[in-house]
Amino acid sequence: MVSTGETGESVGAEGLALYGYPQCPYCARVLNAIESLGLDIPLRNTMLDGGHRAAIVEAMGRSTVPVLRIDHADGKVDWLPESADIVRFLASRFG
Repeated sequence: MVSTGETGESVGAEGLALYGYPQCPYCARVLNAIESLGLDIPLRNTMLDGGHRAAIVEAMGRSTVPVLRIDHADGKVDWLPESADIVRFLASRFG
C-alpha cells in the first residue's frame, strides 16, 4: 500500500534498502528523511552484519556509508552513495 504519509502510514518503498548504521551522522540524516517522509525502507546495518558491509564493498569498491540500494523491476540494481544525494532522491520520488 502507498500512502502520502500524511496519515502516519508508511509509504511503499519496495526495492529500496539503506546500508549504514544509526550511529553514523550521515546515515542519521538519511534515516531522519526516511522517517519524515513516512517511508518503510529497511536499514541493513553494516556494523552488525559483515555480509551487508561486504555487499557495499563489492558494489562500490569501498565501505563508506550511507548507500541506498535501488532494485528495479527489470532486475537492474543501482547503488546511490552520499547522504545529500539519497535525501534528494527520496524527496523527489516520495516528497
